[in-house]
Amino acid sequence: MLSCDTFVLPAEANFFGSNLMAKNSDRPIGEAQALTWTDGAEHARGETVQCTYIAVPQAEKTYGVLGSKPYWIWGYEMGVNEKGVMIGNEAQGSKAAEGGCGCENALLGMDLLRLGLERGATAREAMEVITALLEEYGQNANASRLYDKRYENSFFIADREEIWLLETAGRMWAAKRIEEPYAISNCYTIVKPDECSEVLEKYARDKGWLAADERFNFAKAYTAPAARQTSAVPRMRRLRALLEAEDEPLDAVTIKAILRDHFEGTLMEPRFGASFGTFPSICMHAMTRDGSQTAASMICRWTENVGPVMRYAYSLPCTSVYIPAYCTGELPPLMSASGEKFDENSLWWLFERLATAVSADYERYAPFARIGAANLDEEMETQAAKAERAAARANREGRPEEAQAVLDEAMIQSAHQAAAFAIKQFEQIRAAIRKRGGISGVRKEFIEEYCERVGMEIL
Repeated sequence: MLSCDTFVLPAEANFFGSNLMAKNSDRPIGEAQALTWTDGAEHARGETVQCTYIAVPQAEKTYGVLGSKPYWIWGYEMGVNEKGVMIGNEAQGSKAAEGGCGCENALLGMDLLRLGLERGATAREAMEVITALLEEYGQNANASRLYDKRYENSFFIADREEIWLLETAGRMWAAKRIEEPYAISNCYTIVKPDECSEVLEKYARDKGWLAADERFNFAKAYTAPAARQTSAVPRMRRLRALLEAEDEPLDAVTIKAILRDHFEGTLMEPRFGASFGTFPSICMHAMTRDGSQTAASMICRWTENVGPVMRYAYSLPCTSVYIPAYCTGELPPLMSASGEKFDENSLWWLFERLATAVSADYERYAPFARIGAANLDEEMETQAAKAERAAARANREGRPEEAQAVLDEAMIQSAHQAAAFAIKQFEQIRAAIRKRGGISGVRKEFIEEYCERVGMEIL
């Protein structure tokens, strides 16, 4: 099962005063997902672009994109372009799904997401790019290296003016304009679309998915019976409950707390600690080798005279920190390194190692990591806010190169602070594990098998 959780906040519903998107990307355990910057460019007629499985015609102009990318996939799980268009996707399953095992002649949802960011200067343009490519090339190719896993997609697509929810089924789609705080997971939510494929309702009626006198309900008609619904619907409702619980516009601390949530204090709170993964939560922990786990977390918005502003947490957000990232054209190597095996020069792998060590006894070790992460989050937010003010001032005064240098330095400083934190926390936990005689308990075999597979040493 692959899964994600995403929410959007219109400008008036958050402390920053601009449309905001937040997402936890859940992927197969061990699938490194680092940040990538892709330059915008002009392209000659007739060029093609090679996506994960197939090539499609290239656009004449593409925009620079800051995206979160599983190491082996061409596309992005989430990201923002230089124009401020933000997109995050969710895995879905419909009765209209196309494709089967071995059929890799289609686009992944992540490919569609990246193509939308590269080609759309606005949310609507990006949505039109995605729907056109979907209709022509289809989706549902295999999205996992560990096992065969295929799905359709939903997308939140936002810019400074609009937020759209796009839900797809086969090569068809439904879209709805969003004007309030809204959350999605791995379940369709659109009842009556504002816009949709011409054949969407007719197809469902022809298939008998609606009673003769029943009003069209996209989510009800197209949802495929699947086990994922039993975990997706509670997570979606939990997200919405957390958003609705806040009377005031949400600030950075609250947004991060939501992304780190494990159903604490509810009937769905995991047994034996969050890391055991008994109940899939917003911050997702894998219980089995073929389970999903949160691989990265993103918070994204627009700041006037700075541009797109991102906060990005590597690996599980509950034991990680949110690092500032910007569309300056460069990323520190620590932030962009990933790969199939453990790499001590990759922030993703450093935080994955820390999360794995914590999971040996989550209730014992997590509080120390979480307190340290909260303190570093606060410190880096203060630093980033100062850098963003300086960059905005430099841009207003016509000094863009200075603004870029300030933001680049903020990323470098935060990346090194985060790496030092992840290493220090891991060394302390490793020492405690050694003192207790090594890894033991319910996660022992899981951790040992995982570490061997990815070449990562805990002891």
